[in-house]
Amino acid sequence: MPDVILSGLDGSNPLGFLAAAGVLAAVSQSPRARMTWRYNGVWHPVIDSEHADLDALMSYLDADRRECLTDQALQLTYDGKRDLKPPPGEFRAYLAVLRDAAGPTARRSIDWAAAFGTDVAVDNKGNTKPTALHFTAGQQQFLQMVAELSQQVGPDDLREALAGPWRYARPLPVMGWDATSSRDYALRGSDPSTDKKLGVPGADWLAVRGLTFLPCMPKGRRVATTACRGGWKDGVFTWPLWDGSLSARTVRSLLGFDVQGLSADERQSRGVVAVFSSAIKRSDQGGYGSFAPAATV
Repeated sequence: MPDVILSGLDGSNPLGFLAAAGVLAAVSQSPRARMTWRYNGVWHPVIDSEHADLDALMSYLDADRRECLTDQALQLTYDGKRDLKPPPGEFRAYLAVLRDAAGPTARRSIDWAAAFGTDVAVDNKGNTKPTALHFTAGQQQFLQMVAELSQQVGPDDLREALAGPWRYARPLPVMGWDATSSRDYALRGSDPSTDKKLGVPGADWLAVRGLTFLPCMPKGRRVATTACRGGWKDGVFTWPLWDGSLSARTVRSLLGFDVQGLSADERQSRGVVAVFSSAIKRSDQGGYGSFAPAATV
């Protein structure tokens, strides 16, 4: 199968890693699809699939984006909102509908919803506690932002994300996962929710697509997010890079490991060549999330 190097994605940046995962999620309908990482000064993902080159891959990803426009997992609405914090009963009913429609070859919707939260953990208002990667707050609504990305991202945005350079020129929603572009509330003179931040919408959309690899689960009465540890305001996201050519199913299994706790021999036996970690920061004013710069662990 042909190798397509995604030179715009940096595996040491949470957004780059999540976007690469999104590419693999999109092409995983092919049982032969694989991804590895290659170091050339920067860790770049390499996709093995039936798509012969970058143009063919981007065409497929754009078609996948259009197909996702009507995905039921992205249609959650409650009290006029499109976020991830509905009353638990409404979230439970939403999950039940997606569960009943799921099947061995139709898992995208239920896998997405599983990455959004659980109906067990609640916040201090009694609403669903979302994934640790829910960085929006204030007037921002997670699924509304996702809807805007899915509707407006185009081939040029995908090319910028996958091939670079990232120009940060498009005023579309920014999910907050770029560790190179933090905007801490405490260091600013205004509320970040009022800004129209320029970003890389192709990368943000693909990262949303990649959330299907990071399901949430109840841990007592709290929510635990795959590859994340710690509390809501002192969390950490940790992810591995690997040198084997791995399928989506194998990557999902690998992300479920506590890779930070593996010894050097255990990492080597699993093909893990690097592990990165980014602290999750949340502002006291509003709870806007961001990633600290990544470090190797």
